[in-house]
Amino acid sequence: DNIESRPVWKPMHLQPFFADCDYIGGDVSKMLFENGVCLPSDTKMTDEDLDRVCAVVKSLWEK
Repeated sequence: DNIESRPVWKPMHLQPFFADCDYIGGDVSKMLFENGVCLPSDTKMTDEDLDRVCAVVKSLWEK
């Protein structure tokens, strides 16, 4: 359906630079990173654009 998507940004505590640093919290951010997806969210999106994205996501959810 030609809707741009991408993986969720990797949490900071999983970045190599911060591998040895302590962090607070559970594994929610890791779970979201492994299972989440970023959908279009441009401020220039029209209501029609948003409705289209929502309809496609809803149709995939219902499969």
